[in-house]
Amino acid sequence: MKFIGSTILVFIAVCTITTVSHADFNFNKTEKQQLLDYARATLAARVAGTALPSPPDCATRQQRACFVTFFIGRRVFACFGGFSPRRATLADEISENVRLALKNDARARSVTQETVATAGVQITFPIGQPERVSGYQSIDPTREGMFVEGSNAGVAFVPGEARTAAWAFREALRRLGESDPAAVAVYRFKALAVSSRLH
Repeated sequence: MKFIGSTILVFIAVCTITTVSHADFNFNKTEKQQLLDYARATLAARVAGTALPSPPDCATRQQRACFVTFFIGRRVFACFGGFSPRRATLADEISENVRLALKNDARARSVTQETVATAGVQITFPIGQPERVSGYQSIDPTREGMFVEGSNAGVAFVPGEARTAAWAFREALRRLGESDPAAVAVYRFKALAVSSRLH
């Protein structure tokens, strides 16, 4: 899966999705920073080939799906995630998404330790289930996420990642290698995020 601030190529089908409500999103300011620091430290360790960091307690007490995105400025250089948790804890989910971002996101091939040192990070938590829509035109990308599903994969854009829905849809088709817009399904989704990005 490739994602946010840009895209996430989702290699999983939309199926049963763990619901995250606003009430469940109960990380305090310290815990939010710990999650961001953990994701960045995990990226640094995987790029350097060193031991993975110990996760913060807040990430070991729950199971939750998420997208992990790394960026410099507005340019995303690595992203991966999904709508259903694949690991037993949020800590393991974050670590696995970092690993898969480096493995599957073509933009991550040029990542260096210098890149990591200046990287921003965002962890996005999908809320509820994606809602299928008749077309991308009904999606407001500043407030909603877009998920475009092809026959074998999908591309997701978290809320605020794309400036226009038209651009996100074209980019999704390109990443999916699909020339026929009618061959894909389009969904909107809501999400909450913790980010080092300045808004």
